[in-house]
Amino acid sequence: MSRLSGLVPSALVAVLAGRGLPQESRPAALAALETPGRVLHTDGFESDESLRAYFEIRGADEGRVRRTTDPEQANSGSGALRLTSPANEGNASGAGVSYWFGPEGEDRVHLRVYVRFAADYDQGNLHHTGASLAGVAGTNKWGGMGTAGLRPRGDDHFSSSLETWREWGRFPAPGFPVLYAYWMDMRRDRDGNFWGNLFEPPAGERVALERNRWICLEHMIRVNDVGQANGEHAAWIDGRLVLHATGIRWRSDAGVRLKRFGLDVYVHRATKENAVWFDDVVLSTGYVGPLR
Repeated sequence: MSRLSGLVPSALVAVLAGRGLPQESRPAALAALETPGRVLHTDGFESDESLRAYFEIRGADEGRVRRTTDPEQANSGSGALRLTSPANEGNASGAGVSYWFGPEGEDRVHLRVYVRFAADYDQGNLHHTGASLAGVAGTNKWGGMGTAGLRPRGDDHFSSSLETWREWGRFPAPGFPVLYAYWMDMRRDRDGNFWGNLFEPPAGERVALERNRWICLEHMIRVNDVGQANGEHAAWIDGRLVLHATGIRWRSDAGVRLKRFGLDVYVHRATKENAVWFDDVVLSTGYVGPLR
């Protein structure tokens, strides 16, 4: 797993709930972002069949991945997915699941999930807990996995995760929402490697998420046309747009399309157990929004 690195150029972050656009164009721009699409996958974790749909489950044998059946622990229905990062004497630990919706893939995808951090969730500074989307070339389900520290070429893969960041302890756990991305134009870290770059809200609009409450997270990636920097990236919290970045070159080859999503908990220095629950997953080619 990687560590947090530099911010993306501020010029890419074009809209924050309508910021940066002329007043008269804001409703149209938001409506375009929030146009519904075709549902590709749903999962409420209501039966054991849910976990069988994921091609990789990290931590199942150790009990770090399990489906709960207590309605009190679910956002809706009676099932939810519980992922645990156990204490590991200050070393890394985590768990997660990966879902493949290729091999053809999609050029625009929204991933909507509900997440609840445990009441005592405290990752320290560095973690990668949330929901991720990945673009991959070809039919290798594991394409691009295990390549932290390396910049994608553009003809191989890209990825981004909607997660939280404490900004070195300036915000309470679990932190405020950010998009943590790997793509062909990402910035190099000072140590010479390419750790994920952050898309984050302006300083005055960073609000830490609450623990022990179900929160609706949604993020979108629209790939660029090959040869152009016209890709997009957006994130919503409880139905409110908090980030919209434009002008992104996700790929240099048309065969690199969105084909995988993941749900994860990962703590870099695990000194205590941290648990998180996921529920009501929807993957779509358009906006999903919160449950009504």
